[in-house]
Amino acid sequence: MNIEKYLARIGFTGTPAANLETLREIHHLHPLAIPFENISSFTGAPVSLEPDAVFHKLVTQGRGGYCFEQNLLLAQVLRDIGFGVSTHAARVIWHGIDKSTAPRTHMLLRIGIGQDDWIADVGFGGLTMTAPLKLHDPSSQSSPHEEYRITRDGDDYMISAKLGDTWKAMYVFDLSSQQPADFALANYFVATHPESRFVQNLVMARPFKNGRHAFFNNIWVKYSRDGQKTEKALGNSAEVMTLIDEIFRISLQGSVDPNVLHKRLAEKLTESAQNQ
Repeated sequence: MNIEKYLARIGFTGTPAANLETLREIHHLHPLAIPFENISSFTGAPVSLEPDAVFHKLVTQGRGGYCFEQNLLLAQVLRDIGFGVSTHAARVIWHGIDKSTAPRTHMLLRIGIGQDDWIADVGFGGLTMTAPLKLHDPSSQSSPHEEYRITRDGDDYMISAKLGDTWKAMYVFDLSSQQPADFALANYFVATHPESRFVQNLVMARPFKNGRHAFFNNIWVKYSRDGQKTEKALGNSAEVMTLIDEIFRISLQGSVDPNVLHKRLAEKLTESAQNQ
């Protein structure tokens, strides 16, 4: 792990230490610099969770990734700094899915600092947290973007985000620690199964200082922290490629076959237009 290279990638200055101040700063800067994206699975390219491969893709190549990649990278960095980190799996209920039927296809981290445990997660798409959350605190917790809260029901914890005046449940998890093999299995489904959301659709997201950018297939949405929302439907692959470069700041050079991406984009844009 070339931690200096990672810190330069996210714009962290100073000397990191295993304390809450460093955790908060890294958790804020990471998602602003390294976008959420699934271009690899969308184009049929493999998604490796090997530590060297994740670092090379997200740091050296200037790409982004989804939850497994994002949080594995963050876990590596925090451990190298000196934090105690455990990895956990969550059931995503964002789209109204009952937790009893939702598979464990999301990854999050638990970090111990002194007597407190904190939850870190830099890979939840358009609502990726920009601050860690104190685990055993059910009250509303602020971040540079939304407010969040963690509520408990027996062994299960649920993280919700406040959107306007409404709390929206994101995912549920417990504190059973997961091993690399557990995430490898889940990643294989997410990255390759024909019915996987990340195989069927192109998804990108990146927070910025005053809001968030989100993209799904052909719709680009910009959310401002003051509640304003602008939405634009893109009509061709060239517009999407410009968005990838200028808004989501994803470097495709050397890691994505542009012909394959253009073909998949053309197919998805046509399909989206027909369904509207």
